[in-house]
Parts: sequence; C-alpha cells; structure tokens
Amino acid sequence: MRPQSIIRFEQAYLASIVVWGVNTALGWSTALAEVNRNFAALPPVRHLGEPLLIGVTLFTLCLWLMLWYFTARTRSEVAKWVVVVFFGLSAVGLPFSLAGFEKTGILPAVLNVVTFILNGLAVWMLFRPDASAWFRASDGSAPPPPLA
Repeated sequence: MRPQSIIRFEQAYLASIVVWGVNTALGWSTALAEVNRNFAALPPVRHLGEPLLIGVTLFTLCLWLMLWYFTARTRSEVAKWVVVVFFGLSAVGLPFSLAGFEKTGILPAVLNVVTFILNGLAVWMLFRPDASAWFRASDGSAPPPPLA
C-alpha cells in the first residue's frame, strides 16, 4: 500500500497539471497568435505554427503524466528526481513569467503561482519519511513501510 505522502504527492501533482491545463486553455488564442506571428516571417514553414503548438502542449502533458505514473505508481527514483529537477527549473523561470504579467494578464500569473505552489507541495511530499522509506523499499534495501 502506498504511504500517505505519496497519495498527497499524487493529488498535488495532478492538481498542478489540471491548473496548468486550465491556464493553457485560457491563453491558447494568445499563444497561437504569438506562434503564428513568429512563423509568418518564415514562408516555407508558415503553416506549422499551430501543429507545433499542439504538439508541444501534448508532449508536455504526456511527459508530466508519465512522471506522475512512474513516481507514484512504480516507485521510480529516476522519475522522482526528474520531477525535482523540473520543479527547480520552474523556480528559476517563475520570476520571468511573473515579470511579464502586464502582457499576459493577472489571471495567468496567478495560475502560474498556483501551479508552482502545488508542484512545490508535491516535491516536498516525495521527501517525507514515509515516502523515502517507500522508495527505498522498491530496491529491496529496506522493508516496506507499515500499513497505517
């Protein structure tokens, strides 16, 4: 049975994906207009802007869902550390996304902060004692945590 910290990780991480999805949907037309404007200067690939934006969005969603699955369901230490690294990268990028809130609006900035906080909570849950014991038990180096 999975420990409470892993269940809380799962809830926070999946909630952050949902908030990200809402933020992406709300800003889709703006992002699409920006991509099309950037691609307009390149006539041979002008028509690739929208498919590229869709592809990047779907790739990102699939990557995050795979990280959730491998971290919370298969006890993958590698996936756990990839989640941590992505959180660190988002910590570096958050000030830059907040600096441009005048261009994007206050709602996307708030949703970015909510996503960041949920990811931070999820990462914190991965390092709680019961989660650490659960990950160690996956390689046989420690007994599984007691059922609560």
